[in-house]
Amino acid sequence: MIDRRSLVTSAIIAMLEPRWASAQRSGKVWRVVFFSVAAGPNHLADSFRRGLKELGYVEGHNLSIQYRWMAGHESRYDEVARELVESEPDVIVTAGHPPAVAAKKATSQTPIVALAVVNPVGGGLAASISHPNGNLTGFSLEVTPETNAKMLQLLHEAAPKITRIGVLWNSANPGSRFYLEAVEQAAQSEGLILNVYDVRRAEDIDVVFRSVRGSVEGLIVFPEGLLWTYRRDIVDAAREAQLATIFGYRDAAEMGALMSYGPDLVDLFKRGAAYVDKIIKGVKPAELPIQQPAKFELVINLKTAIALHVGVPPTLLARADEVIE
Repeated sequence: MIDRRSLVTSAIIAMLEPRWASAQRSGKVWRVVFFSVAAGPNHLADSFRRGLKELGYVEGHNLSIQYRWMAGHESRYDEVARELVESEPDVIVTAGHPPAVAAKKATSQTPIVALAVVNPVGGGLAASISHPNGNLTGFSLEVTPETNAKMLQLLHEAAPKITRIGVLWNSANPGSRFYLEAVEQAAQSEGLILNVYDVRRAEDIDVVFRSVRGSVEGLIVFPEGLLWTYRRDIVDAAREAQLATIFGYRDAAEMGALMSYGPDLVDLFKRGAAYVDKIIKGVKPAELPIQQPAKFELVINLKTAIALHVGVPPTLLARADEVIE
């Protein structure tokens, strides 16, 4: 005999059950697009995947991730973004500022989690940090312009004899001007000469370093997607040119740059997985504030300092989160 009370209870549970939980039991595979400035698989993408795995997502079981790597194809951002939207993913995750801009232009409906973006409000990606509105949320690289200017101050503190400093930036990235203006003001206030070099493609690196030789004594490399992608080439070129260089990401210091100062990108990408999880569970991107970095790291490569004959002050070494010896 059918228990009517059980049937009613089951019906109520089915109505109240979150869409995501029902989908999990029905075998739904959530489709995520990972749209990145990088050349291919890397430790940041791995961190994002680990974050999803810790939240219960297993690729091939309840999760599918489609990767699109854009290094070397920078002119096709808008075209690829439209293709990805047409594939109807549940969530688009962008890694770097240009993919976020392209994805935002391509859709106002598909949820976007933008990782490592620059000045999302000033760049038109969001209405505000706390209430982004629209279909995009995510994680920003910076807290204030002063944070970006600190890269110059730290480089000058490490090598106070340096008076001519070069800046590598990507003018094709609309967020990069946010960094540039802050550093220009800091250089002016400290009486330092600043030379600005535009890197929009991998081919520009060799051209820039031919101009850099003899013109500057130190170099700032902005935390920007294209420059991150080709950081190994830039580190090697700076070492050959005997330039004291500061990057916005720690792995450049591990590769041989003098120092780095910037947010913990591995942590940032892992936290991005939590936003994807929230969206899958029904939270709208507009309800998720754009997160700013939880931690900034100062890393100094003492081996590089010795090779460059740079005597980093002990007070600065003591403030570093890590000193590579």
